[in-house]
Amino acid sequence: MFGVSIAAIQSPSMTKGGFQVGDIVIINRTNTDNLRPKSSTYEGDIIAFYYENADRNVTKTLITDFDNYVEPDIPEESMPKRDNKEDLLDEYTRIYFHRVVGVYVDEATGIRYFETKGDSNNSADPYKIREDLVVGKYVNTPMWVRSIFKFCASGLGMIILVILPLTILIFMQMLSLLEQVSALMTERKVVMGQMNFDNEESIKVNVGYEMRDFDKIYFYDVSPEENKAQVRDFLWVYPENVKVSKKQRSHLKAVDIALDIYDKKGAREYWNYWKSYYKGRHKEKIKLLSYVALYVKGGRTYEDALKLAKLDVKKYN
Repeated sequence: MFGVSIAAIQSPSMTKGGFQVGDIVIINRTNTDNLRPKSSTYEGDIIAFYYENADRNVTKTLITDFDNYVEPDIPEESMPKRDNKEDLLDEYTRIYFHRVVGVYVDEATGIRYFETKGDSNNSADPYKIREDLVVGKYVNTPMWVRSIFKFCASGLGMIILVILPLTILIFMQMLSLLEQVSALMTERKVVMGQMNFDNEESIKVNVGYEMRDFDKIYFYDVSPEENKAQVRDFLWVYPENVKVSKKQRSHLKAVDIALDIYDKKGAREYWNYWKSYYKGRHKEKIKLLSYVALYVKGGRTYEDALKLAKLDVKKYN
């Protein structure tokens, strides 16, 4: 990301350089013209590179004086053919993390090649690495940062940083789901008349706001006359922290019309209004609930009323 990569040390070849197996290091994309080898005055740049023997037959000249070296100006059309990078690399190509100990150049092309060596190894790597196979240069990473990265990549780190938080998240989601199921059960109890609408539990889970529009229409009709005003506020006055949408405002206008009809003309015309308001399968739902309301007001339980209402709908259809 943004030229920065993170790599894990997989072998002890750089142990003498202070890198242990499992260390996580930061690699930054770099201008390969600036890479310098290990010398008496410079510790040498550490690079990550694809370990492939590109242009194996090319004659390479060692650069010894970087301050006065002038890269040859060679027209692109005069460039000799070289091994294609895409043909060299595949998913199995290894990436090494070693120190630069020599920089070479192909005088015919100006392309640089890097001789590398693991600090713990006795000899340099056999292949000289073409500059376009360099992934990047090691960015000095303090030991404490490497230790944190190493811990994060370890089994225990994965458990603490990934598996444990994920387990907590799943547990919290399950609790949330259980709360939603509990709230839905409370709502059904209110609708079916098994719990008072102003019960503390009902108010706590905000049953009035969460209740489906169909159930609100039904519940208002079956509520006792002395509770109608309170039920109206319970069902259709939204909490202050709720932003009412355009669709909800439109529905509230329909509610005002329906309740006015209820006050002036009674329950039959109230249900007729809602039957004309809804279309398709929603209209069938309203028709069913109108029958349920008749039976409930006649003294039936909600369950019995629903069974009888379904028979009536089937018979009259």
